[in-house]
Amino acid sequence: MTNKELITQLGTAAIKFYPQYKILPSMTIAQAILESNWGKSGLAKDCHNYFGMKWTNTCGTSFKEYSTQEQKEDKTWYTVKAKFRKYANVSEGILGYYEFLNYARYRNLKGVTDYRESCYLIKEDGWATDVSYTSKLITLIRDNDLWTYDLQAIYTKPPTGTINPDSSFLSIVWLQYSLNICLTGIKDYIPLIVDGDYGTKTRAAVLLYWKQLNWKPVTGCGVGVNTKTALANER
Repeated sequence: MTNKELITQLGTAAIKFYPQYKILPSMTIAQAILESNWGKSGLAKDCHNYFGMKWTNTCGTSFKEYSTQEQKEDKTWYTVKAKFRKYANVSEGILGYYEFLNYARYRNLKGVTDYRESCYLIKEDGWATDVSYTSKLITLIRDNDLWTYDLQAIYTKPPTGTINPDSSFLSIVWLQYSLNICLTGIKDYIPLIVDGDYGTKTRAAVLLYWKQLNWKPVTGCGVGVNTKTALANER
């Protein structure tokens, strides 16, 4: 399986399960990539466990034992033997991940729409001992545009309310991504970095989009229902 195929498979499942579990698809995919080394680990191949989930005698699965590395607070690594959950197929393995996140300590992840916050919280909740775990997840999300799966899961319709510099991170991501799509091919347009930061470049892109529609610019930075509808219809 290629890296792209793995992302598609995981992303499709993450979108499917989002209405029930409300866990961001981008973080799900990034964790699977990181924990399984792009699906190449023995745990992923032999046990359909892409997330490095350890076994307990109450989890309802079989197990397989592997050596694994843990990191101390002083950043030194050590190796231990541990039992890991074993699933019958990929679908069961992905579902097992979401069921695992039903534990009380992970409840703060439910409904979070900013992948940066999710990646921070899951490390703080005790998922991994790697001190760089959060930054590794965020890098994977950004390098592979995994946030597009968050948009698919959450915004089947455009974001509600006016989008401005104080709006939610994901709604600004939606705006930037939509502008890039709709302004593709426009002379001298430099695509926005989709970073959830509504600054001068995003405002300039909004003004350029209005110009393409022959709309008169208005004061302020707000993007209302008419612009959102036009962007959604063109995507």
